[in-house]
Amino acid sequence: MDYSGEWLVPGEVGRLSTALATATAALAMVFYAWATASKQEEEARRWTRAAHGLFLTHAGSLVLLIGTLFFLIVNHRFEYDYVWKHSSLDLPIRFILSSFWEGQEGSFLLWAFWHAVLGTLVLRFAPRDWKAPVLAVVSAVQLFLGSMVLGVYAGGVKLGSSPFVLIRQLPENMGLPWTQMPDYLERIPAFMDGNGLNPLLQNYWMTIHPPILFLGFASTLIPFAYALAGLWTGRYTEWMKPALPWAFFSVGILGTGILMGGAWAYEALSFGGFWAWDPVENSSLVPWLTMVGAAHLMLIYRNKGGTLHWALILSILSFLLVLYSTFLTRSGILGDTSVHAFVDLGLSGQLLVYLLTFTVLAFGLYAFRFRRLPKSPTEDPIGSREFWMFIGALTLLVSAFQISLTTSIPVINALVGPEGWIPLLKTALAPPIDVAKHYNGFQIPFAILIATFMGFAQYLRYGSNPRKGTFRTLLRPLIAALVLGIGISAVFSFHRDFLYLLLLLASGFAIAGNIDYALSVLKGRVRKAGASLAHVGFGLLLLGALISTGRQRIISSNDSFIAKDFPQNENLLLELGDTVDMPPYRVRWTGERIEGNYRYYDVEYASMEDPNERFVLSPTILMNDRMGNSPEPDTRHRLGSDLYSHVTYAPLEPEPVDNDGFGKEASAEMHKGDTAILDQSFVILDSLHSDFGYGPDGAIAKVEVEAVLRVIHLNGEDYVARPVFVLEGQEVQHRDAVLDPPGLKFRLDEIKPQDDVLVIKSWRKVGDEKPFIVLKAIVFPMINLLWLGSILMAIGTAVAVIERLRLRKATA
Repeated sequence: MDYSGEWLVPGEVGRLSTALATATAALAMVFYAWATASKQEEEARRWTRAAHGLFLTHAGSLVLLIGTLFFLIVNHRFEYDYVWKHSSLDLPIRFILSSFWEGQEGSFLLWAFWHAVLGTLVLRFAPRDWKAPVLAVVSAVQLFLGSMVLGVYAGGVKLGSSPFVLIRQLPENMGLPWTQMPDYLERIPAFMDGNGLNPLLQNYWMTIHPPILFLGFASTLIPFAYALAGLWTGRYTEWMKPALPWAFFSVGILGTGILMGGAWAYEALSFGGFWAWDPVENSSLVPWLTMVGAAHLMLIYRNKGGTLHWALILSILSFLLVLYSTFLTRSGILGDTSVHAFVDLGLSGQLLVYLLTFTVLAFGLYAFRFRRLPKSPTEDPIGSREFWMFIGALTLLVSAFQISLTTSIPVINALVGPEGWIPLLKTALAPPIDVAKHYNGFQIPFAILIATFMGFAQYLRYGSNPRKGTFRTLLRPLIAALVLGIGISAVFSFHRDFLYLLLLLASGFAIAGNIDYALSVLKGRVRKAGASLAHVGFGLLLLGALISTGRQRIISSNDSFIAKDFPQNENLLLELGDTVDMPPYRVRWTGERIEGNYRYYDVEYASMEDPNERFVLSPTILMNDRMGNSPEPDTRHRLGSDLYSHVTYAPLEPEPVDNDGFGKEASAEMHKGDTAILDQSFVILDSLHSDFGYGPDGAIAKVEVEAVLRVIHLNGEDYVARPVFVLEGQEVQHRDAVLDPPGLKFRLDEIKPQDDVLVIKSWRKVGDEKPFIVLKAIVFPMINLLWLGSILMAIGTAVAVIERLRLRKATA
């Protein structure tokens, strides 16, 4: 059958380029491996040249593949399932990028694209004798990634999921009546527009955060590839020299991507903060922690030697943890524990093979070469720089292990839980109830140790104990940290929490120690101060996170009853036009604006302390009929604090109204003595009264049941309502109880004698009520320290990478 309106050529181009990219990755891997194994130099060069051509063809095919998918999305070709699921006609052009990588297939392509870019840089700039073995590993990884978007069957096993599948070709749609319509695109309304982009992703951060984060994930491959290349070729220590700049590049770019995710959460999500210890957040943080450790261990080896085994292990682990995070977020195993996880597309088995293949390959090669790896000739002095850097790296590893262990509870249950593959546990492990308290209890001590090491380790020497006077030199940053800590503690009362106080002092020590080192030892030479700048940034990040999170204040509260889902001490009910005290502000909801799919709720703030401080915040609700509405906060940014606000409830649609002017129906099933929340009232079923009517034959002909309801309205007043249920023969009648004021109507709608339950319904007088919203407002003090620290970390790491490259070029 010929279908009208379908654009089939771009789909064929996409599928062919996918096949070409996967095939050339496989051939490049083989040719690079032959070049590495060849004993003859000329033969190795021929294989390498051929492999280079294949790898560049692979990269070009990926670009064509990605360009084709973009072409289909931009042109709204909804006959393709991926385009239909992730875009729509009303999607602003600035979010087209987000729709590309919203789905699994698009994010796999983004990941593979960055691998191709980094591999091309290795091909161009890496030392010649490292290109073949390193790119063999890169090509092997690309082969697996390419297979994730193939969408073909091999021996009855599906390999990957293609973004170029037509919606009528999906197995669940095969044989449906509409698939027999040649003009289904024109006749079926569902295919005239797409499903749209998740409202949470319709934010400018989501156009830049995923590419940077995936570049960070991709960057862990290069140190991994160098480590494997070193083990493969027997150059057990030489691999660290070319890998070192890549390791610090990975630290910087992956860290930046994670922090951008925090900024997105802070700007777009309504949980109130920048980090929630969500499993997907954790799975990006863990490889960053191990890569930081690996980079510093490589630095130790460059300056002193030793730490080879741990440098290898952490370099390998960092990439494998990226693969593990991919398995966690894309296999569907986190479905009940994370709001960020992807839906399983049936790729969990393939992802597991991907992870296990490189785990066995990497650690198998490490075990095979273990006896040949050089040993450290001497023990490191306890007062040496390398000793404390090594302790810091191990601390990061333990920190990463704790986060991974808790995040992996669903995996542990799937493996050894009562219904797992090997049911060793009698009961399934439960995730922590208070997630933040659980993780903070472990991670704050680790952060204290790392910040403390940062404060003093740079003053120590490699290979020997400290010089005379080192401890006297440390007095300056120690005193500065103490003064800073006392001042901040006096303002924010951290002396009441011992762990918070220690973290405050350690963060201050890291900041003061590195500033002092940059000025007194490095003499302010910026080119040499990249590490110090990054360490100052990390200290500021910790300090900002501590103050803004540990001393955040929810200033919205309400004296009137709202509902059980909106606690009074956290939410403020605002009726249109009324001015309400919300210390230190008076607030007034002035109205609602609708712009496209956004509803803006304009709230005026007037300071109680400064008559000149007046401003408007406009938290929004992004309307989406297909995926649900999404609240987005609005924040007033100031130097010393942020005022963060979002709408926790707002009536979005006009309510149907009865002939008597009542609407906003609510209902509850109640036993005698129960309390229910119906709309804006507490309703207590106090008692029941029954009355019977008898016919001429003495049989019961009529039953009347009166429910006595105690009603506590949000205005604070108590009322009594007496609705009556009447059963006469087979006919049911209701005598509703109307309370005026406050403009409420109650009905005893149904009696369920088998469950001893009554169904109570209520309505509100629609014309008499004022429009209202429920607002939540939080003050985050000193949060700009966190963002300043993030920027300094990125700049410092970039300065350090540039200096490493300059030194390598100078010594080449």
